[in-house]
Amino acid sequence: MDEEKKNALSGKKLTLTNRIYQEIKSDIAKKQFQPGEKLNIKELARKYNVSDTPVKQALQRLADEKLVANTPNKGMSVYLLTPDELNDIFDMRLMMDTFFVKDIVSTLNYNNSLRQQLVENLEEQKRFVQNSESSLYPEKYFAMDLEFHTLYLTASGNQKAIDVFTNLQPFTYATGTYLNQPHYRDCECVAEHEAILKAAFTGDLDALNKAVQVHIENSRRALQLIFKVNQIVQPTG
Repeated sequence: MDEEKKNALSGKKLTLTNRIYQEIKSDIAKKQFQPGEKLNIKELARKYNVSDTPVKQALQRLADEKLVANTPNKGMSVYLLTPDELNDIFDMRLMMDTFFVKDIVSTLNYNNSLRQQLVENLEEQKRFVQNSESSLYPEKYFAMDLEFHTLYLTASGNQKAIDVFTNLQPFTYATGTYLNQPHYRDCECVAEHEAILKAAFTGDLDALNKAVQVHIENSRRALQLIFKVNQIVQPTG
């Protein structure tokens, strides 16, 4: 659940730092700040009409999430993902998601709470892509996708695997690569997630391995293509 939703549910107003954090994060996603672009604290303070302090705090939080790079003697900049790093991310995801299939099937066989959370997440994804043009609200679908895969790995019982996955995700987010994914690909992802759950719930290890591999490789190809196009089509102005 994202910070804004948590605050809304608790009835709390966003703090100034949280608001600036969300605005910078959104501007990164919308490519208003380009990968590799230096982020000047005073310029950002003027842009968002605040003092330097909440900007510094927001940038540090984004650096902790790996959306922003903090380079000694150079300051902060939007994280710049390379094609090799993008490929490595999917290699890691494929290894983790297939390595733990036996444990995941075993856990989902008895853990009804986790099963229900996965089912509810999938139903939420279905409603979203059916009722919305998901490419217009990419951050919302990104959050649902992130939750699905986090729950899936939670069933492995391996906290380090969850931590690795969580640390990998912001890199594609930071470049805008994931958020440029078209609506039809989001629809394909939902169908692929459904195939993963079906195989996991029925205990079919071969089908689960295949469903995971299909999903990871399809996502790899889609995001690699988006990444390449982004490198060719440079922003104007």
